[in-house]
Amino acid sequence: MAKPEAALAKRVKNNLSGCHITRLESRVGLGIPDMLVAFRAPSKFVMLELKVVSAGRSVRLSPHQVSFHARHAELGCPTFILVEWKVKEQLRLYTGAQAISLAVSGWVEEPCWVSSSKAVSWDMLRHEIVRLH
Repeated sequence: MAKPEAALAKRVKNNLSGCHITRLESRVGLGIPDMLVAFRAPSKFVMLELKVVSAGRSVRLSPHQVSFHARHAELGCPTFILVEWKVKEQLRLYTGAQAISLAVSGWVEEPCWVSSSKAVSWDMLRHEIVRLH
């Protein structure tokens, strides 16, 4: 994970309550998301990919990452992509099913949740992830 994404991972881990987060750093399985998130109640696991966009409107998802999210979405397995858009000062949450269009369209793809990156409602983010699971 690149340094800006490591900083985002730290923010998520320090602020997303009611869950246990495990950072995944795999060199074996290409495309595996950055975090495994386990929620207490209701008991659920989700995988979360983190991306930071400093300029422009495109999200740099590798073909392996797009494939991972698309394949798991077809199976109904919950994966998400959390993008910090530095230019707009926003955090945007996308489902794994949106990975292909997010990689192609970037900013144009409508997120399922959005917040100011300066005043994040972490409880709302948790609620949306659990709701969309």
